[in-house]
Amino acid sequence: MDLKTKDVAEFLVKSEKEILQLVKTKEIPHQIIQDRIVFNKDKVIEWALGRNIPLNISGSAHFTEYQIKSLLPLLDEQSIFYNCNFTESQYIEQMTNLALFDASVDKDVVIQLLKSREQLMSTAIGNGISLPHPRIPLVIGRDKPLVHFFFPKNPLALNSLDGKTVHTLILIISQTIKQHLSLLAHVTFLLSKKEIQKALESRIPYAELISLIASFEEQRKK
Repeated sequence: MDLKTKDVAEFLVKSEKEILQLVKTKEIPHQIIQDRIVFNKDKVIEWALGRNIPLNISGSAHFTEYQIKSLLPLLDEQSIFYNCNFTESQYIEQMTNLALFDASVDKDVVIQLLKSREQLMSTAIGNGISLPHPRIPLVIGRDKPLVHFFFPKNPLALNSLDGKTVHTLILIISQTIKQHLSLLAHVTFLLSKKEIQKALESRIPYAELISLIASFEEQRKK
């Protein structure tokens, strides 16, 4: 798919002037066709991946650096998915299709970047938990990062570090690297608690899960 300079500027959260400078210095892949600058979308994604540059896949022109102080504002009843009919070969597509993205979000790019991350190393961290996330930050047209919990109907063999099958997937999509690291710190803190691990494996109801998360986050503040 070919993009224009304006499209690439929006896609990379940069100004058109910055994109033209990258073209001038031949830093970004492009072609000149009949005096027009055109960009191949897949090549732009690959270029961004190599430089950890965020991608705007929502069409939204602006976003804010949301500060992660608690996981609770990022979760509601719609962000917890029970009895997901996932398969090991298609779980990324199945998970992405269930996720609550705005209609403007390019889900194909989300799938591509989630798969690219798994090819580097499995995000199944052990104890039946996987933390799928894109290789680079994504702007998805909302004022907060996205966190979704998925409970597959049947455990998945996803090359976990400890060899165990995965009973819980926690999808994380952040808008900046700083935001991602902060969010990951919150999630890994919770996952270090045996009570949280047991609750996820038991697939406790939403209200109970939120209450448990709140109790540990309160402890963390002290």
